[in-house]
Amino acid sequence: MSASGTEPLGICCAGLSELQKQVLDDTPYVHFLGLKVSREDDGTTCYQLCFREEHIGNPLLRTFHGGILASFGEIVAALHVVEDPGMQQQPLCTSLTFDYLRPAFAGTIRAVPRIVRAGRRFIVVSVDIFLDKSHVSTGRFIYAR
Repeated sequence: MSASGTEPLGICCAGLSELQKQVLDDTPYVHFLGLKVSREDDGTTCYQLCFREEHIGNPLLRTFHGGILASFGEIVAALHVVEDPGMQQQPLCTSLTFDYLRPAFAGTIRAVPRIVRAGRRFIVVSVDIFLDKSHVSTGRFIYAR
């Protein structure tokens, strides 16, 4: 629920932890993006973002703006980090690297996060973003515990 007491458009919180819901509520940009988060039957979390005119980077090609892709990746990384039951608070992103591999044309993109390393002081998360089966970008995010 947002501060206004209504469910933000495009955000599904079914099956998410309280800390994940807090990350979504405390990130106003999530509401602009229209991020969809859901649980699959096998328990994995699915992160998707449907193209809207507000996401446009190149109007001639109708592609996602690079900032939209990077923001989507960072939010997904944070949500993935707080899936760990041992996390008691929201993580702090201290560094990120984001690579654009090819244009992300209008459509629905999905993000696939994975923990690269979880140490005592830092957690490194990699997020791959796909449009259909095409790998369009990848990001690496470092979080302080």
